[in-house]
Amino acid sequence: MNRLAARVLTATALLPGLLVAPALTTSTPAAATAPTVAAAPSPIRQAIVDRAYRALTTAHWYKVTRNGPKKLSKPGDARHDNYLGGKNLNEYNGFNGDAWCGYFAAALWNNKAATPANYKSSWAWETGVGSRFHAYRPGQPPQRGDVIVWHNHNSRAPRGHVAVVVAVGGSDGRTITTIEGNAGYKSDSITRREYRWVGAEGPKIPGNSALKVRGFASRS
Repeated sequence: MNRLAARVLTATALLPGLLVAPALTTSTPAAATAPTVAAAPSPIRQAIVDRAYRALTTAHWYKVTRNGPKKLSKPGDARHDNYLGGKNLNEYNGFNGDAWCGYFAAALWNNKAATPANYKSSWAWETGVGSRFHAYRPGQPPQRGDVIVWHNHNSRAPRGHVAVVVAVGGSDGRTITTIEGNAGYKSDSITRREYRWVGAEGPKIPGNSALKVRGFASRS
């Protein structure tokens, strides 16, 4: 098990209110190291992947009540989760209580021009990026740095999720590794997952089969 000096993800232009935590040393499992892949991504895409792994392995501020004190997360447990308190109150969404997978993806993209204006909505990652959205096709997997989009079709109660791709591999090139926010342990963690980009329905989110993969948004 490697010892990593955890650093808090620095504030981005997209999220000017992101807070900086003091340095914290933590144990992170070797499996949290970025997977080895054959082809190198572009510098822009590699920067997104690097930010994603820093987010997974770095302590972040969260609250358990709106008016309560800020606490630091403790990344690096066996689930590869970085748990942020269970209340959707953390530095990514400005402690506002919103579902924050879109906030997290926007922070990793770190580019206001490329990110949909309403980035907190999963729907916007499909409709707000123009031709950079690619509808789901089994033979067209996303690349590292892309954002996978899921949502339902219930206009009365729209729900969705987004996840940032950090690796694409497997013998057929359709095993997709993501790092995503507002997911994993108690549905309020930064977590790493693996999906298979195959079949008519495509990948399903663990424990949430009602959401259908729509495709992915490309950073460039």
